Amino acid sequence: MFSGYYWWKFFHATLHGFGGFMFGIIVYSALPLYIATTLITYRKKELIIPIPFSKTISKIFSKKTEEPEKTPENPEPEPEQTIDPEFPSDLPPELRVPFQRVKNRLPLTSGVSVYNKPNVATQKTTEPKTKPDDTSSIPIPMAFDISDTIEPTMPDSVPTFKDLDFDIPIATEKELENNTTKYFKDKNIDFETYQNFVATEKFVIYEHNDEDFWIMDGDSWFAAGKQIDSPVKELIDLATQNDLTPVIYLASQNIMDIDNTIANFESAGILVVKDLDELN
Repeated sequence: MFSGYYWWKFFHATLHGFGGFMFGIIVYSALPLYIATTLITYRKKELIIPIPFSKTISKIFSKKTEEPEKTPENPEPEPEQTIDPEFPSDLPPELRVPFQRVKNRLPLTSGVSVYNKPNVATQKTTEPKTKPDDTSSIPIPMAFDISDTIEPTMPDSVPTFKDLDFDIPIATEKELENNTTKYFKDKNIDFETYQNFVATEKFVIYEHNDEDFWIMDGDSWFAAGKQIDSPVKELIDLATQNDLTPVIYLASQNIMDIDNTIANFESAGILVVKDLDELN
């Protein structure tokens, strides 16, 4: 549009026929449209027909330089992540739910989510149809002499007593065997067992030998998928009744906050040992 050579060439050109006539009309009519769109674009600072890459072109030819962003000299420190005071710091994530349940006196097996249920294929079971008692086939005895009324083809109709052998020993509870009993047997020390406790002339001992990570919290001890009642109360009662020293033998020391746990046992009057030789 701003080339004088092409304008001179355009005005000295010769247009022939209908096609040349239409070409001339289009060019002459484009002049006022070009001027109008140029003025509108200049005033509004934007294109009438937006071009997708117009912003990129404007950035390249723009004389204004963007000022660099000023960063604060003393940035505010990010808040440190605080540990949830509800759970101990050394508690594994998988034991948080059992810990909270035991802390709130709730059982570990209640409220199982449908996503945690084992995938057990259910089978349709049909109840066996009970046949009605056919009493008409049993003859009604006319007297109390059963041998005369029962036919010999019905051997299982009359109840009979089997021989009992009173010499067979009655099965008793299995005797406790753990590291404590083996130690006393090797040392030839007399001892007795009661449930999970081992008693000698001086001590009544409870042994903890499970290698899993245990949390000994109050009245309940629990690990992943396990829970038992705390033996502390029964241990103290047995020691008091028999004038013995209560002892907890920590054969396994995989216990949360073991130092404070031992301190709690000792404050209750219990002797805590990590080696049975300490009892000598």
